[in-house]
Amino acid sequence: VSAKTNLYFVRHAEKEAGTDPVLTTNGYKRAGDLMRTLKNKNIKRIYVTQFKRTQMTADSMRLQLGIDTVHYNADENGIDLFNKIAAHGDFNKTILIVGHSNTVPDYIKKAGVTNYPQANILDTEFDNLFKVCYTRRFAVGAWRAHVKKSKYGVASGVSGAMQ
Repeated sequence: VSAKTNLYFVRHAEKEAGTDPVLTTNGYKRAGDLMRTLKNKNIKRIYVTQFKRTQMTADSMRLQLGIDTVHYNADENGIDLFNKIAAHGDFNKTILIVGHSNTVPDYIKKAGVTNYPQANILDTEFDNLFKVCYTRRFAVGAWRAHVKKSKYGVASGVSGAMQ
């Protein structure tokens, strides 16, 4: 890692029901909101899982901004994700990782954030945007990961919305 490394993490947007569901109308809107939020952040690559909902969340950015997408296998330990980031030489770049409510917190921890307390993202939360960046601790020469949580798009958890 380096000071040039910025990892943006989001959970997929709102989804329909089913085994491998597509996004809802609100989910498509959120995907557009994500693109508008990150369009000037110099994202070099997008990482999505094997599930349609993560791919569709990234589609606005992929199509409108022409950003390459890499598929990784969703798992809570993040081994496949971080191996693919390394294989593509993306640890010194700004990238977007689209995951799931039960994987994003683990990936943030795996990225080196030691004080990230959250277990899973609530089932009703789709509007969180996490940015992990790195600073050098000169006294020990090690890199330290920090996370900043922000919101994007319409606030989630609106009653009556399909999750």
